[in-house]
Parts: sequence; C-alpha cells; structure tokens
Amino acid sequence: MDDSFDVICIGAALIDIVANVERFPIDDDEVFVSYLQLLSGGAAANTAYICAKFGLRVAFIGKLGSNDEFGKKIITDFDKVSLDTSLIKYSKDYNTGLAYVALNKSGERRIFAYSGAANNLSSNDIIKEEIVKAKIIFLSSLMNLEPFEKASRIAKIYNIPVILNPGMLIIEQGFNNIKTLLENVDILILSKREFHFLLHLRDDKIIKPEFENKAKKIFKLGVKFVIITMGKDGALIINSKKSELIKAIEVLQVVDTTGAGDAFSAGFLYGFRHNISFKFEDIIKSVKIGNFIAGNCIQKLGAKNGIPDIDNSILESF
Repeated sequence: MDDSFDVICIGAALIDIVANVERFPIDDDEVFVSYLQLLSGGAAANTAYICAKFGLRVAFIGKLGSNDEFGKKIITDFDKVSLDTSLIKYSKDYNTGLAYVALNKSGERRIFAYSGAANNLSSNDIIKEEIVKAKIIFLSSLMNLEPFEKASRIAKIYNIPVILNPGMLIIEQGFNNIKTLLENVDILILSKREFHFLLHLRDDKIIKPEFENKAKKIFKLGVKFVIITMGKDGALIINSKKSELIKAIEVLQVVDTTGAGDAFSAGFLYGFRHNISFKFEDIIKSVKIGNFIAGNCIQKLGAKNGIPDIDNSILESF
C-alpha cells in the first residue's frame, strides 16, 4: 500500500468564530452582530482541507487540544474530505486555538487569534519518517519557527520541495529572524502587505522593478520563486531573472476575503503537484489556478464555502 502523500501541510488548525457586523467598533464602542457562525479554520488547515477536497492525498501536521470539542470538530471536518489526520499531535496543557473574525459589509475583516495548542507544536513533533512521505511540504502561519525549520531541513535533504506561505505571524519577526527558515524554502508565497513589511517598502504601488530589486535579498538565501498575492490586482511572480503579473479573475461581488490566501495556496499546490517544475511557464499555470480558486472563494461567506469542485480538466484550461 502506498503511504505517501501529495502534500503534507504543517501549521495551525483553529476554530473560527465568524461575526457579521455593519461596521468595525471604535474605542470604547459596541457593535451589533447580525450573524455568528463557528467554522474550522487556521491557514495551514484551510489549505490542507481544500487540497484534499480537490482529490490530492493530504496529511496535516499541527497540534490540537487533547480531547476537547473544538479539536473534535476540526477532525470531523477533515474526515469529510478524507484528509489524513494520523500525523496530528495533541496537547494536554493547551486547548485547541480560536480566532474571532469580524466581517463588515464590504468583506473586510478584523481577526483576533488565540493560538492555543497550535503554537505549541515543537521541533520534537516533526518526525523524519513522516516528513519524507510527502511529495511537497507546505508551511503556513505559525509563530513558532522551530518545527518549520526542522521540517524544511529534512525536506531539503530528501529533495522535497518546500512552499512557505508565512502570514504576518512570521513576517513580523523580521527578515534576520526568519533567514534560517527561508534558506530551505523553494517557493515563498506572501501578500503584498507582507512583502512590504518584510523588505521595508514604503510605497504601496505595484512597481515591478522595485519589487524585483528587493526580492534579490530573498533569492540570495536560495529561494527559487517569490509569489506576491495582490488581491484584485492578481499575483506577481518573481524569480532571479524576471517577473510577471498574472491578472486576477473577474469577481462580481466580494462577500468575504477570509481564507482567500489559503485558497490561492491550495490552487497553486494543486497545479504544482501535477507538474512539479520550477520552470517559469509552469509556475505561471499554477498561479493562474491559484487566482481562480481565490477568486471563487471570496464570493461566498467563509474560507471554504466558495471553493469550486474541480478535476484534472482544470489543468488544461489555464
């Protein structure tokens, strides 16, 4: 029996408490919540779920509270898409993490996150015999860098591509503090805001030559591609030789941007897994699939509700 995985996603699995509001509160203010729902979330968990929904063989490595109800819900939701949960770790000291997400009428969001057990994933929880089962390692949004650094080192030894979608929890730690992690990353996917913050860019405009110049600092560490997601402006692909902006799909109405980055990553992973290649034209194709999935995601409420059903025919349409 084949016990390998197309992708192993490593990071946080949380419960999202999502509240719809007319506006965001100001200081010493109270805002009415018109609708409230409880969903399983966490960046790496969202990406893992979507990849499994697409038919990839996916395992998740993260830490949940031991036998708490929120952790049970996450496992139940993973089971719905046949996502392998055998590599998940459990904490006796911390409960499963929570994120409170407030959404206004424009689909903008404010997030308050309690990582709980998730951020207590340690390097001891990263086991070589598990990591080497993956065709791709995907890392996302965990403040504790040690498990990511260990997983990426193992992957590098065994020539397993490593894709990092850091999120602000990692980016805010500063370039010098994440250099060791980046040295074992092949593809870095980050938002425009994260790119600006990491490399101290002041101008918010899309200026390709400046982005290319700033990205050289990342390529010196061994990263092969930087992919910058830019919302309605699409995604910018940069390698050490050139760059190209890939347009976003047309969206009729933005309902909820929660999980758009996770959806992009899942679409990218789907394309990349079907053609593991670092040729520029192949990366373009995977980015186009990522844009398509993210564009669908933001048209419905929740990080997973707008995800379309796809099959291998999508690979021929981009």
